[in-house]
Amino acid sequence: MITLEDIKGTLDSNTYLDDELRNNLYSLVYIFNNKYPDISLENLNNNLKKLKIVKSNKFANKRVSKYNMATNTLEFNVDKINEGYDMKHVLMYSLLEMIANNGSQVGFNKNNKFEALHAGYTEIITNYLVGNESDVNELENEIITTNMISLMVGNDVMFNAYFNNDTELLIKNLMNEGELNERNY
Repeated sequence: MITLEDIKGTLDSNTYLDDELRNNLYSLVYIFNNKYPDISLENLNNNLKKLKIVKSNKFANKRVSKYNMATNTLEFNVDKINEGYDMKHVLMYSLLEMIANNGSQVGFNKNNKFEALHAGYTEIITNYLVGNESDVNELENEIITTNMISLMVGNDVMFNAYFNNDTELLIKNLMNEGELNERNY
């Protein structure tokens, strides 16, 4: 089992990151691990080993940040950052994507078929963990939709599907809920 000390060692060994970013990432991992001690940090530890940070602009990336699982890069849109985003919130969102990345999918976003739902759920968890000091929220519709789906299938199903990369669990529960509602009409 990966510990916080392992994460600290991995961060310290990553030459692509500066000390300030290492410390910020570690602080956020500590917050996450405090709230969710049963969630494995193995995926995160593997992803942090060679994580690179890349600057981009609004033409390359429309969002303030974007984690690319294929290249293990975290891209920050410097144009968006200047619009007043809460960078603690942005960094926690990206960290969650690294935690929920099993190498073939991130969370329950399999083949980009659940991208909006994944974004909404990641945003909900991020808000729970660190809040959002900014007035900027580009995922409001995704959050609303995700909350409605969570009410249908249950938060425990959403949580398990997200952190276990189990898209089938989510689909099965959505289908079961649909059948139950159909019978009630």
